[in-house]
Amino acid sequence: MKKLKEIYKIENNDLIIFDEDVDIDLKSNLKIQKKSLFYEDKKLLAEVCYHKNILHGPSIYFSKNRDILSECWFFLGKKQGKFYKYYASKKLYSIEQYKDDLMQNKQIYYFEDGSVKTSMNYLDGCLHGEVKLFYEKNRLKRFLIFEKGKKTQEDRKSTRLNSSHIPLSRMPSSA
Repeated sequence: MKKLKEIYKIENNDLIIFDEDVDIDLKSNLKIQKKSLFYEDKKLLAEVCYHKNILHGPSIYFSKNRDILSECWFFLGKKQGKFYKYYASKKLYSIEQYKDDLMQNKQIYYFEDGSVKTSMNYLDGCLHGEVKLFYEKNRLKRFLIFEKGKKTQEDRKSTRLNSSHIPLSRMPSSA
């Protein structure tokens, strides 16, 4: 039988956040109050859960068309687990991962066409591991390696040059 990889739910006032990827296994049976926030025109802006005015549970923000713009989970005021953000077009913008309000593991940001824009690894809120930045269509723009927030490998950039990469002293004169 396949082991569960993640659970994010509120059931009978029990908040459960379990995510193997981020090494989280949190449970509480604290009283949760769901609040709805609205745009000026009375359309739903967000549904947010609290325990005694502290974020506790899902927090979902919507566009005026009721499309989800972001969804994340909190446990006693701290972001926990996966945080999804979306473009207004409904396409995925990013998947971020948190543990105790600190970025953890791989953070991935996408271009609207779905290709990866940025991929970064974190450990306890510090860059740790590979950082890759891409041009559209998956062409590598920059590659760096960090260890506990410090760069350990020099930047490898794309070999594509334009005039902004040429020092002014080497620019051809326009005489």
